[in-house]
Amino acid sequence: MTDNHPKHLSTTALARTIGKESKELFVLLARSGWIVKVEGQWHLTAKGRFEGGTYASHPKYGEYIVWPETLSHHRVMGLLPDAPLTARNLAQKLGLSARLVNRLLATLGWLKPYVHGWQVTQRGLEVGGQQHESESTAIPFATWPESLLENLCLQQAVAALKPDAKQCLDGHVCHVGGLAQIDNWLYSVGLVHAVGYSFTANGESGAENPVQVDFYLPGIDVAIVFWPQSPRPAELAANLSRREQLKHLHCSIIEIEQHQLEELDDVLTKAFMKIGVAVY
Repeated sequence: MTDNHPKHLSTTALARTIGKESKELFVLLARSGWIVKVEGQWHLTAKGRFEGGTYASHPKYGEYIVWPETLSHHRVMGLLPDAPLTARNLAQKLGLSARLVNRLLATLGWLKPYVHGWQVTQRGLEVGGQQHESESTAIPFATWPESLLENLCLQQAVAALKPDAKQCLDGHVCHVGGLAQIDNWLYSVGLVHAVGYSFTANGESGAENPVQVDFYLPGIDVAIVFWPQSPRPAELAANLSRREQLKHLHCSIIEIEQHQLEELDDVLTKAFMKIGVAVY
């Protein structure tokens, strides 16, 4: 006997079926006039009911909207590639943290920080950015079209935060592999820094018996040193001597190992937090 009643799915399950983020689908259905949010709850509109939407009830979560499974083939789903993506959605697709994605978009001139949250700039609007604010906190945030993932400027900026980065976004020149990635991270989070900075033993810049650090952040008096993997024997003694000299510098020192480049955002964020510097 044929079942004439199509299977119904929640909005989240429907999004999973078509390989999209549930937030993307909620935004699309709201913009299409199928659902509307009232007092924090999603409700069907007359148009949503016409398209097959109805309600189901869960003993724990209460009433929620469901859709016929066949809706996954509806023409409106073709609009999903351009459905807005939050920073968190972009982060998942780019392999970065949401915080770093916002900072990266700011370096491209598409976002600017607000008291809390972020505001889309005119240039950001031109690449499809949309301004929103949280219903509960009024904190502003941005969403972006999925087509932004194909933007060459964004792709180059994301590549600059990978371990094999060669080019520095701020114009600095870093010849050692790994240093460009660290430089680009510092630039993206808005930390002013010098490259290849020399100290004397008492912590003042000078030429007499200097010890060089890879980065120095004058605003917060922090030095960063990068240790490449498997130094040559001739470099090993120099590295040990350099580490001994670093102990006499009167500033905070963050050391980065080669293997930490894969999780540089987490590593540096935690390292700065330990010395009392919050990176947003």
